[in-house]
Amino acid sequence: LLYKPVDRVTRSTLVLHDLLKHTPVSHPDHPLLQDALRISQNFLSSINEEITPRRQSMTVKKGEVSLVLC
Repeated sequence: LLYKPVDRVTRSTLVLHDLLKHTPVSHPDHPLLQDALRISQNFLSSINEEITPRRQSMTVKKGEVSLVLC
């Protein structure tokens, strides 16, 4: 359930990207679409930067034993 909101932002980012490709530069919404795309990409990048160190710390090398305390 926690991935659903992030997945929604990812899909919206893709839609914004496609919409921006088909919006003429002279259209008044073009700069707004650029801003919205930049904001959503920055958001996704920040999430990815937060998750990557956690994912690396949770990875166990082959042959190692990891102890998990609950």
